[in-house]
Formats: sequence, C-alpha cells, structure tokens
Amino acid sequence: MSHLPATRRSLLARLSDPTDIEAWSEFVEIYQLAIFRYSCACGMQDADAWEVVQRVLIVVHQKIADWESAGRPGAFRAWLLRTAHRVSLEAMRESLLSVRGTGGEAGDNQMRKIAVADEVDDSIGNWERWAFCYASGIVQREVDPTTWNAFRLTAVSGIPACDAAAQLGLKVGSVYTAKCRVLARIRDIVQDLSWRET
Repeated sequence: MSHLPATRRSLLARLSDPTDIEAWSEFVEIYQLAIFRYSCACGMQDADAWEVVQRVLIVVHQKIADWESAGRPGAFRAWLLRTAHRVSLEAMRESLLSVRGTGGEAGDNQMRKIAVADEVDDSIGNWERWAFCYASGIVQREVDPTTWNAFRLTAVSGIPACDAAAQLGLKVGSVYTAKCRVLARIRDIVQDLSWRET
C-alpha cells in the first residue's frame, strides 16, 4: 500500500463507519506519525505528543461523518492540520497549568512555546512543516537506521558531519551521502504531496 497521504474520498467515506477497522487502520498508518511529529515540532515532549495523536484521532472519529470538503483540493489535510494544531495548543495549555504553580524557568519556557505555537496559522510555512514531518516519518521507515541517524544528527540536530561520522563509525563522506539521500527522498515525497487532490 502507498504511504503517501493522498486521502482518497473513498477512504474518507469509509471512515464514517466506525466499524470499518480496515479503513481506520489505513488512516492511522497514513497520518499517525505525521500528527506525532507535528506535535513534537510545536514543542511537545514525546509522551505528550502521543497523547495529542490519540486526541486528534478521537476528534476525527467524532467529526468525520459530518466533514465536507466543499470541493477544495487539500481540504481534509488542512482540516486535520488545524485540528492537530488546536489539540497541541490545548495540551500545551494544560501542561502550563500543571507547571504554573512551580513558576520559574519551566513555566516561562512553556509560555513561550505556547506563544510561538499560537502564532502558527494555515500558512505555507505551517503546511511545509506538516509535510516535512509526514515525509520524514515515511523515509525513516524506508532507510536503514545508520542512514537515518546520519541525517538526523547532521540535518536535524545540527551536529557537524565529522562528529556524526565519529559517533556512527562512518566516513565523513558517507554521512554527507546519507544526509543528501534522505533529504532528496523527503523532498520527493513533499513535492508529491503538493500535487495530491485531498
């Protein structure tokens, strides 16, 4: 099965039947990692981001029967993105309430995360972040762990290639090759996403 999130109208129609386990399994396979990575990109910790994934899936389950695209390309992805963003903000606010009593740096940092996340809207930059999170999840499953780690250390964590090479037991050239290969594959998936209908 293709991993690209070309959410077929037929799949969306099947999701309105809560007993269609196959449709829900396909939907979760397509979007779960993208929602998780998006939540992490908003500043959530892993455990909190997985909680957001569950909340978003519950919202989809509750609302999908009434959802209508109004014929707009990308309408479902935009709705899902807004939902993930809103649920992430709610979770961050809940977390803030739990650390507010302690005050200090932890509370200040959480407030800054929420302020930054609140500024995010349905702009091109937000869609690009969503698409990158989705595509990187696909590529991580496609490539071997060493290739992924070379990419993650250099492109995501900003570690110099020579340090990443030493850490992974690779030649510096291999680290650059892995990074370029992963970036090219992510770019291909993101480009394909931009041409999908929904």
